[in-house]
Amino acid sequence: MNEEDKGIRQESLDAKDYFEQYWRYCSSLRNWFVAYGIGGCILFLSDKAKVFQGLTSSKKTIIVILFLVGVIAQIVLAFFNKWIHWYIYWGKEEIKFQETKRYKVANYLSSIFEIDVVVDIITFATFVVATVVLIAELRK
Repeated sequence: MNEEDKGIRQESLDAKDYFEQYWRYCSSLRNWFVAYGIGGCILFLSDKAKVFQGLTSSKKTIIVILFLVGVIAQIVLAFFNKWIHWYIYWGKEEIKFQETKRYKVANYLSSIFEIDVVVDIITFATFVVATVVLIAELRK
């Protein structure tokens, strides 16, 4: 039985190149999310931006919480991905480690793309809601 028949994927250079490109976009998006969320919080918590001084304290709180939820979601995802990829890396360096439950769980979780998508959607949604609430308040 050859490796293809066993269901073992051969890693091609194309796949590796595509993954590296994906990872660059992923990192870039995460950086933009965090920058937008932190920037939003700083604007509301500082008294420098006079345009936001008319907002009620409760509206400011809602907007800041929404921004923080988005930022925290991205930070948790970054820790999650860091942890998973460390175990996968260590499994490549230390073949016996691939037999451990930690490696198997990390390897399985790394294949679930939907985790990243769901967290990005949560972040995007909280930022959209915060921005819409802000714009609605500024129009009053």
